[in-house]
Amino acid sequence: MSVIDESPYPIGKPAAQELIRVMAGLYRTRREAIPFTALFGIDELEVTPDLSTINLWHELLEKLAVQGKVRPMVKAARDRAPGNPRAPFLDALLADKPAPISAEPAPDAVKGPAFDDSVTEPEALLFFDDLTMPVGKVTNLIKTLNALVTLAPAICLLRVSNAFGSFFGTGFRISDSQILTNHHVLFPKGAVATGVFADFGFDVDENDKVTDVTSLPGAVATIKGEKADDWAVIEVVGMPATATCPVISLDQGATPTVGQATYILQHPGGQRKRLGFVRNTITDVDDGLVRYLTDTEPGSSGAPVFDTAGRLLALHHAGGRPVEVVGKPPVAKNEGIRISRVLERLKAAGVPGF
Repeated sequence: MSVIDESPYPIGKPAAQELIRVMAGLYRTRREAIPFTALFGIDELEVTPDLSTINLWHELLEKLAVQGKVRPMVKAARDRAPGNPRAPFLDALLADKPAPISAEPAPDAVKGPAFDDSVTEPEALLFFDDLTMPVGKVTNLIKTLNALVTLAPAICLLRVSNAFGSFFGTGFRISDSQILTNHHVLFPKGAVATGVFADFGFDVDENDKVTDVTSLPGAVATIKGEKADDWAVIEVVGMPATATCPVISLDQGATPTVGQATYILQHPGGQRKRLGFVRNTITDVDDGLVRYLTDTEPGSSGAPVFDTAGRLLALHHAGGRPVEVVGKPPVAKNEGIRISRVLERLKAAGVPGF
């Protein structure tokens, strides 16, 4: 039986937890979620006020499950947003089929100890609603995008399995044979992966045609990582030539600063490669962490965070709650491990090549 047909809502099941994250991504605020779920019998007066988006959807799904309305709600969400990157997950639930879920743990499980994911007014004002730019700066933007296009083949979708099920995340090539990602991607639910595949080229071309995918096995015996700084590496057999799949250097990273623009090459929702480039502003930096407003989703865990020159800034590992501040669109503050910290820990752990 699919989790969308169970009552009470089976919150202990990974697919049920994933559905909460998916719905929170589609309807990011109370103002969006309540009118939609009202179509299926939800009374706003019976919903707890001032909940975070994740907790709001947890409560809404529990109420819908009691009424037997989760399935029609999911179908309506799928029909309203046919192009959303989590559509395959919703399709699998509707067809009562198993579907890989993001390796991202429950909210707050991996964020840095000082991570307050509420977006303050000064932070919200760091990005602008104006989507135009001075023409004189277009040349710089083209340089940035060209640099990222060159680096994009190094990013891969990671498909991971262990005794708890199938999961996905993002990774990127850091040597001739190694992929870097998050600890929680290669240790889903805290248990080391027993199977890993790295899918390179999971993308579309300039004509929106699907590109050929090279799926390579990871050597699970080589997995090494640390939970505290949420990094992990794995050796992958038969990596493409560096001429077509570059190595992203960790020792040529840049120093992040507040107000700086960031770009994230990622596989959000386990779907084809995408570039996060809006609201792409750093809001906070400390010795080991960097926070930014660049858009991500579950599945983006393990993605590289770049500056405008295509230099590595951080290893993305956690997302915050979408909120509205000073009348701006919903925005979430996300967090990455500074690449200088990751390199330091790789060396300390004796990872070959570092």
